[in-house]
Amino acid sequence: MKIGSVVKTNQKGQIVIPRDFRDELGIDSTVSLNLILRGGGIYIYPIEEVVSSLEREDSYLKILEKTRGSWGKEDWKNLRRKRRRIELAASKRRKRKW
Repeated sequence: MKIGSVVKTNQKGQIVIPRDFRDELGIDSTVSLNLILRGGGIYIYPIEEVVSSLEREDSYLKILEKTRGSWGKEDWKNLRRKRRRIELAASKRRKRKW
């Protein structure tokens, strides 16, 4: 087993990440950390960016707006009416055939 640095927890279960580790990973007071339980250990990863659910929804809407394609400029009210007429006409044609 490779041992990098041995630290002990305080009474609250807190640890201090050694300075050389923090420096190498660029961890300071502004960096959020992701802790993952895996196997019998805890893995700690620095997170570059945290995206809230509101920001995620906004970015998703922006992507949808950019990629809306040929349907983007459609007049949805008129399209629904037109579709109902087409579907009713097709239904009447099928009914007549019976």
